[in-house]
Amino acid sequence: MRSKDNFKRFHVLTLMSVASIILIFSLGYLFYNTLSKNLLGSSRQFLGKQVEIASNEVQRRFNTLYEDLTYYTASLEGFYDVSNKEKVRSSRTRQLLNSYGDLVDTLFVKVDDKTWAYYLRDNNYFEKVQIEEDRTFSDPRRFIKVKSDLDPIMVIAAVNLDGFLDHYTSNHYLGEGGYKFYLYGENAYPLGEKDRSSGLSLSPNLWGEMQNEYLGGLRGVYEGDIIRIAEDGEKERLKTIVAQYPFSLFPLEGKFAIVFAQDQKIIISRLYNTYFLLFAGLFALLILVIYLLIKHGISIDDKHVELEKKSLEINRLFEQQTMLLQETNGFVYYHDASGKVNNVSENVTSVLGFTVEEFLENNKSQIVDRDLEKLQEKARKAIDSRNDYLSFEVSFVKKDGTIIRAKNFERLFYDQEGQFLSSVGICTDITEKYLAERELIKSENRLRSVLNSLPDIIFIYDNQGVYLDYYVQETDMLIGAPELSLGRHIKDIIPPPYGEKMENALIRASKTSKVQTEQMTLDLPSGKKFLEIRFFKLDDERMISVGRDVTEQKLWEKGLKEAMEVAEGANRAKSEFLASMSHEIRTPMNGLLGMIGLLEYTTLDEEQESIVKVIKDSGESLLVIIKDILDYSKIEEGKLELELSNSKFREELNKVINIFSGMVVGKELSLNLNISPIIPQWLILDNEKLSQILFNIIGNAVKFTPKGGDVSIKVSGEPILDKNFMLYFNVKDTGVGIPKSKIDQLINPFTQAGRGTAEEKSGSGLGLAIANKLIELMGGSLQIESEVGKGSEFSFTIFSRISDSEEIVGQDEYEKYAREEYKLSHISDKFPKEILLAEDNDINLKFMKLLMKQLGYSVDAVSTGEEAVKAVRQKRYDMIFMDYQMPVMDGLEASREIKKMKEGKSVRIIGLSANVFKEDIERAFEAGMDDYLTKPIKIQDVVMKIKESSGMNV
Repeated sequence: MRSKDNFKRFHVLTLMSVASIILIFSLGYLFYNTLSKNLLGSSRQFLGKQVEIASNEVQRRFNTLYEDLTYYTASLEGFYDVSNKEKVRSSRTRQLLNSYGDLVDTLFVKVDDKTWAYYLRDNNYFEKVQIEEDRTFSDPRRFIKVKSDLDPIMVIAAVNLDGFLDHYTSNHYLGEGGYKFYLYGENAYPLGEKDRSSGLSLSPNLWGEMQNEYLGGLRGVYEGDIIRIAEDGEKERLKTIVAQYPFSLFPLEGKFAIVFAQDQKIIISRLYNTYFLLFAGLFALLILVIYLLIKHGISIDDKHVELEKKSLEINRLFEQQTMLLQETNGFVYYHDASGKVNNVSENVTSVLGFTVEEFLENNKSQIVDRDLEKLQEKARKAIDSRNDYLSFEVSFVKKDGTIIRAKNFERLFYDQEGQFLSSVGICTDITEKYLAERELIKSENRLRSVLNSLPDIIFIYDNQGVYLDYYVQETDMLIGAPELSLGRHIKDIIPPPYGEKMENALIRASKTSKVQTEQMTLDLPSGKKFLEIRFFKLDDERMISVGRDVTEQKLWEKGLKEAMEVAEGANRAKSEFLASMSHEIRTPMNGLLGMIGLLEYTTLDEEQESIVKVIKDSGESLLVIIKDILDYSKIEEGKLELELSNSKFREELNKVINIFSGMVVGKELSLNLNISPIIPQWLILDNEKLSQILFNIIGNAVKFTPKGGDVSIKVSGEPILDKNFMLYFNVKDTGVGIPKSKIDQLINPFTQAGRGTAEEKSGSGLGLAIANKLIELMGGSLQIESEVGKGSEFSFTIFSRISDSEEIVGQDEYEKYAREEYKLSHISDKFPKEILLAEDNDINLKFMKLLMKQLGYSVDAVSTGEEAVKAVRQKRYDMIFMDYQMPVMDGLEASREIKKMKEGKSVRIIGLSANVFKEDIERAFEAGMDDYLTKPIKIQDVVMKIKESSGMNV
């Protein structure tokens, strides 16, 4: 019986032992499987962290290179000392190559059309070589180009990406079975000489999985195959864990990423060797506690499996949430079974401003009260309904007091009995989207309010012209009730011929997406009305029309047209009056100043010379005032135009300054001119108008600066787009200053500030007004700052262009003549001429005859154009001084007739006129006149025209 019991007991023990052994091996396998999975998970995290660190190191190092190249290029700008230039360049180049020897193998410096290559050999030998001019640097993976903004300098660095990436990834040891790649564009490249020589590559499936995320700028960890060519030539597939981290290398184009991989077999083999010894020891120990294992094994195994599932699911959710947090402004948080937040990611600080501890302690108080109540109710319903997910929006109060809108998504977990265990959630800042949506709603409401309140007639149609809706405040302008048009076509409502016109306009607006405007006239009970209808797209399926009563506008336009015709007639009368006044005033002025000029060359005593000078200065002052009035009139009429020409800027500016040398010396002033060296030698601008601007502004500064004062003139500039050049002028004086109340009035015509002495107040008050208008005509603006007793500062800008010409040949011959000394007597001996005078004014005729007599010429004189034509037919003349306006036949008609004659083709006709308008001068040249002098005529101008005529006839 006992043996039977023992047998039974032995049988039971044997069965229990066998079962225990099987259970131990099962538990060992499960434990090994769990450890291997955890080890693989740790490897995934390790690879992901390492590849992120390596990528950031590479990107930071490359960005430092580009910054140093930019600084290196900027440091080469502005070196004009040739002796030091190359020394400084070589020293900085050597320093740059030493600093980036692992990345840059050659540095090219291109100056103008020459290129030098700099190398740093293995023995630290620095070498410079000039290379061919046609050398190109087009490889985007090979060359980095940095160009100077000012000097024609370009620095090109030849980079060795493979060596650079090898160097920086070699610091990250992956152990045996570790592989490294880098991705660029559509290709993957192995890192390390060994891996490149073994033909290591990513499998197509793995590359396809990685490519979308890498090109989209997303990091990732994957499981896949790496293909390696074995020693026997066979392709070997290695099952690996792969991590990639994308980055960019500015200025190189395209996406880059570093890839780290580890062989799963080698990872697990390490675990296997360690686990085998541990399992053997544990097996002996577990034999002793087999009973406990039998009793509790199943329970432990179940718990372990459940824990593993929960862990994997949480890890998966965490990885997904981490990827989302990289792209969105959010953070992750965890609830326990009681609904309290027991953990939160560090991102909460960047979103809400609270530290992790502050958020965990007071997170409920950070939610707006009305949202908190709604959230708690919604969460209660979700848990009661055993929902797996919960989504909601709330408003958070940030640490600084501002309120943001956030969207939350939570995953809820329950136990087997359905009791709530915990939840994990993501909170994302959607303030911008939330505000935009609210603003859109407000905008739509405002639009509806506007449409409902507009006095215009608004209809909405489909794309075929069928009425869908309307917004009409008053029906007096409609043919019928607006509700009767709904569902009907536009041609059925609007009577012909306007119905077809409106339909065509609607169709054009639908096809072109551009506003189409039509007008129609309706005879309504309230009278004849003019309507303007605009058609445009509301959306892809609807059109809208806005109709407006323009009856008053039509009547106003008609009245405006009539007023414009009256104004244009008045303007023409004004121009004709100014032209007539110019002629009437300049004609006697010509005789006056001409006779005074001749009087100066007679024998006079000291008192007579003083009287003549006063008369001459008064006449020229009157002439300046007349010229200012005519110039301002032309500016107002928009007839003044820029006459651009090549100008040697510094010389022209010095000419203007030299004009004031007498006044500066007389008043013992300090006149300083400072011109920036960056201003080009030759500029294209209207030099005459610039001189007029400077003459007025500098003249005022000199005039109103007391004895012993200072006047400084600064000129600077900068290039703007292509060859445009902006000039900045600043004229500052230590004069009496201008009251602030009168500064704004200075640019008004006929206005003076009332500063200075009675002598200094002379003038028309047009100088600054004309200067301001000319500055605006040249694309600039005038600013005035002044303080009484301390002086004034005038600043203005003008536009010009940089000239391509190095030398302008034959320019300004007139000025060349003006500098020559001339004598009135015996001019005819050097330049013999047959001269005809055509002038109807007795005083001017006497002046011209006296002048010609002093020059040694015996001239013929006529008083009409008809007589001038007859004179040319009867005698050969070399020159004719032809008045513009004469009775019977004027000078223009006479010039045309003379130029038609065989005898008149070689005659040089010089026009004489008091008219200074551009159109008058153009008409003179069109009529056949060869040159033009405006009255009052200066004696030296007549002499120069005789000299010029002689030079042309030689």
